Amino acid sequence: MTITFKNVSKKYQEKSVLSDVNLTIESREFFVLVGASGGGKTTLLKMINRLIEPSSGEILIDNEDIKNMNLRDLRWQIGYVLQQVALFPNMTVLENIGLIPAMKGWKKDKIKEKAIELLKLVNLDPDKYLEVLPAQLSGGEAQRIGILRAIASNPKIILMDEPFSALDPISRKQLQELIKKLQKELKITTVFVTHDMNEAMILADHIAIMKEGVLQQTGTPSDIFQNPANAFVADFFKDFQENLESYKVSDLEKFIADTQPEKSLSLPDLLKSLTAKEVKHD
Repeated sequence: MTITFKNVSKKYQEKSVLSDVNLTIESREFFVLVGASGGGKTTLLKMINRLIEPSSGEILIDNEDIKNMNLRDLRWQIGYVLQQVALFPNMTVLENIGLIPAMKGWKKDKIKEKAIELLKLVNLDPDKYLEVLPAQLSGGEAQRIGILRAIASNPKIILMDEPFSALDPISRKQLQELIKKLQKELKITTVFVTHDMNEAMILADHIAIMKEGVLQQTGTPSDIFQNPANAFVADFFKDFQENLESYKVSDLEKFIADTQPEKSLSLPDLLKSLTAKEVKHD
């Protein structure tokens, strides 16, 4: 499903939170909203499922204004993953995953079948985890279950608001790889909020960079990296650039030749591969 923002603004009393945002998120892509705290990222995200209403402008899903959609029907097409996953503590993993399907009237056998299928997708053994309570899960495991709960009823869109920021680096990296894999397999339009440019570069098909409610630049990771629109955008790449500084051009060329002699890696995939593989320096 394609999501389009047309001249969208948001004010709280006299304070402007978003200013005249125009943006298109293509169907089935992984789209990342990035920027400093207070930049308007989460406000934009919450407007998609009408948790926040714009002060002016239109938001369209597949060319239909969401204000004209039945709110329940709209939200049932959308999965939502928060930073704090908030699993229901008195419900098992099976019951948490099956929450929305049960509300939609799915039969118990179908819900269990779906839960087993999804647990296998995220490398959790159904025999071990189906009847487990959230208190028995690690942070990374709980976030996996939160993601599965969001996608269990086959939504067309999934919203993710800094879902990995509270996790340790190893769990975070594992879940970044996992959600990118799931998104490609399930072909869900995904809108992901982060303040971490490294995370954005690894995950995104397209990125939008926000500052104080104003859209600064949109584009592919490599386009924005090579041609930042202004100093604010360029500054966001400092940490990302530092990850590349230890590698020489000859290292990169050799790595590409050794791993993919017939085609080039994209910049995010190249960085991801380099961090997982030792490269000898001259």
